[in-house]
Amino acid sequence: MTSNRYHVQGNPVIPVPTIGNLPSDLAQIVITKFNEAFRGNERIEYTYEYTSGNPILFSNIPRALGMNQIALQETNGRIGVISPIQVVRYWDAIPERNSTYADTNAVSLFPNEGPNEDLRQRALQILGITTKLEVPLLALGLGVKKADNDYGFTFTETHYQEAIEAPFLRKDQKVIYDPKTKTLVPTEYDRERVYSLTPIDQSGLRMAVRDWNVSLNFNNGDVLGSNACGRVQFFEGP
Repeated sequence: MTSNRYHVQGNPVIPVPTIGNLPSDLAQIVITKFNEAFRGNERIEYTYEYTSGNPILFSNIPRALGMNQIALQETNGRIGVISPIQVVRYWDAIPERNSTYADTNAVSLFPNEGPNEDLRQRALQILGITTKLEVPLLALGLGVKKADNDYGFTFTETHYQEAIEAPFLRKDQKVIYDPKTKTLVPTEYDRERVYSLTPIDQSGLRMAVRDWNVSLNFNNGDVLGSNACGRVQFFEGP
């Protein structure tokens, strides 16, 4: 079985790398392996009925990060959960954007202590950061494993992890993709539609989630919250 047999199922409206759902055979592998790791944890194990060709619903941080890790391993890094940067860059190609939210492959880390502090410290440790943050960070590609703590999971190292300084997270503002730096930057151009929402006190570890068709939300600290509108959306590069 090779990674070349898998392709994300989506309908981009512009010629970009495909964003959408996993093919059913790969989705079954991802869900099965994820559930083997989190068996018995009712807020993380994926117990919802999956129907072939449909999206993975009820997204939350451990589900998105865990499934990202497995999909990347199964496809040699070619298919993974969409990143916050890709969300903005390919905004018009995202399916169900008007009616759903979707966790990304990232969490946001802020300079001050705050919500989910144990997870924040664990992420900083994995990323090798030992000094106080000067600017917020996006931590992309962290793995997850079952843990005996209040969350039921903790972060693990992966080959795909990356820390990106994110000065645009210092305050609420509109953002755009900058092709020169390959990250997000603030903009005052009124026609841009993507808002970046951040905590006023710049504290804790929080989500990095597409919030419907309006914003990227880096303010919410509920790492386990999920509902039927949630999606785990995958990105397939060229």
